[in-house]
Amino acid sequence: MDKNKVFTYLTITLTSISFYFVILNFEYVIKMWNTVIGILNPFLLGIAMAYLLWRPLKWIEKNLDKFIFRKKMGKGSIRIIGVILLYLIVLFVLMALVSFVLPQIISSLNLLYHKSPEFFKTLETSLNTLLIQNGVEGSVYQIISDFVGDLSGLIMQVTGKMIPLMVELSLKLTSGVLNTFLGVVVSIYCLVDKENFFAQIKKLMHAILPNKIIDRTSEVMNIFDDTFGRYFVGQMTDALIVGMLCFIMMSICKFEFVLLISVIVTCTNVIPYIGPFIGAVPGIFIILMTGGPVQAFWFIVMIFILQQIDGNILVPKIIGDSIGVSGFWVLFAIMVGGGLFGFIGVLLGVPTLSVVFKLLKVYAENKLRQKEKATETSAYIK
Repeated sequence: MDKNKVFTYLTITLTSISFYFVILNFEYVIKMWNTVIGILNPFLLGIAMAYLLWRPLKWIEKNLDKFIFRKKMGKGSIRIIGVILLYLIVLFVLMALVSFVLPQIISSLNLLYHKSPEFFKTLETSLNTLLIQNGVEGSVYQIISDFVGDLSGLIMQVTGKMIPLMVELSLKLTSGVLNTFLGVVVSIYCLVDKENFFAQIKKLMHAILPNKIIDRTSEVMNIFDDTFGRYFVGQMTDALIVGMLCFIMMSICKFEFVLLISVIVTCTNVIPYIGPFIGAVPGIFIILMTGGPVQAFWFIVMIFILQQIDGNILVPKIIGDSIGVSGFWVLFAIMVGGGLFGFIGVLLGVPTLSVVFKLLKVYAENKLRQKEKATETSAYIK
């Protein structure tokens, strides 16, 4: 029998047996998977950090080689200096955030905490008036008190479980700090020795795989790297610009809690398409509490204008066609990714779907060329 057929039949048989084993022991497989991911978490975190920092590192190396060392120093030495400089910049940014932004955010939250009783008192008065006008006996305070009284047993049960929960949270926090430290160490190793790692992988692939599979794998990885790299760098750049624009516009309009709301808008803008609207919700609530309905309305108008600037000017210029999917599929990717994998799914859903679309496009266009048919989508529009 032909060796290729033997290999194909063997692969199908082993795959079928493995799939049956996974279905039969699904809970055990999931448990083992979570254990393995937990062990590898620092390495996965380090690889993710190295991937995000790789493009800034290349920019630093290019400028160091061109303007500082003027092509008189080896690549290895420039790489080490570039990594050190990159992490010093990251450390400086984090220290600036902690020393400047964080205290102002805490101050804003403290001021908001002291203003909230007045807002809720006004809200209670308005609701009481509304109830009286509609012939409802009692007050909002009494209704809320009765509701809280009915939930007192549940609150006691939750309180009894708080100590184990706090212990578990403390352990997770400690583990998270340790994993972050180990992730930084792993990312440094990955950045310094990146070319050697990839050379070893390519050497192994050439040793055990046919050239056709290697070429296809390289094509897929290039699409993956281009889409994810441009998406993440572009999305973070876009989020920072939107946050600064929000800060400037709110300062001009003389809103309160400018820095706090701008930070919220910056963080949520990492989520494509619906991020600005998600960030607007807490901002509207805060301004409604402190400035009233009129200021809240103008804040909504400001966010709408900001979203139009972001969607029509910033995103096409910064991210370009790295996403390459319509708004419907972006929303689909966010909902499905978030439902299956939480916040990580929200972040990775859109670029993952974009990679799938691009691979399908390459496959479909190759098949159409073989059939000598048009590859442009416009040719199939009736």
